[in-house]
Amino acid sequence: SGRTLLVVGDVMGHGVRAAAAMSEYRSLLRALALQGLAPDRLLTEADRTAHALDLDRVATCVLALLDPAAERAVLATAGHVPPLLVRPDSDAELADLPVGPPLGTGSGGYAARHCPLPSGSLLLAYTDGLVERRGQDIDTGLAALTATPVAARHALPDVLNTVLDRLAPGNSEDDVTLLAART
Repeated sequence: SGRTLLVVGDVMGHGVRAAAAMSEYRSLLRALALQGLAPDRLLTEADRTAHALDLDRVATCVLALLDPAAERAVLATAGHVPPLLVRPDSDAELADLPVGPPLGTGSGGYAARHCPLPSGSLLLAYTDGLVERRGQDIDTGLAALTATPVAARHALPDVLNTVLDRLAPGNSEDDVTLLAART
């Protein structure tokens, strides 16, 4: 139907065990996505399943179901930082999303939000390593991301380079993942 589901996630911890847990979450989300579930329902099922499997780490993630024909996205998050939306001829803004608990807690309680994304819009999903610094409020990093000079018309490699050059720390304690998509 021309729709695309984008997922960016972050498992708690570092090292081999964290990488193995991320692989389990990736496989779980991929299998559930094949069922065609709405993003909030997908998170609910992923949380329930991860909790039942007793995965040893929790994970955050944001889901963005892009529907270019409808010029919208359906977004949902499990304890993850909100994506940045850049619409043509508009300032960048963080998606205003209800935040559910991280996956694997068994808490449930996920909600989705429909966001208009006209043709040519840009969506940036990322991990908190891009905007979070020790000793600094995360809102400072989120404000810096929102103020980064990117426009919907910019080439995706240029957008990625601009954001990473301005925000990615040189020697971070956390990983940085950045995903850019244009409708």
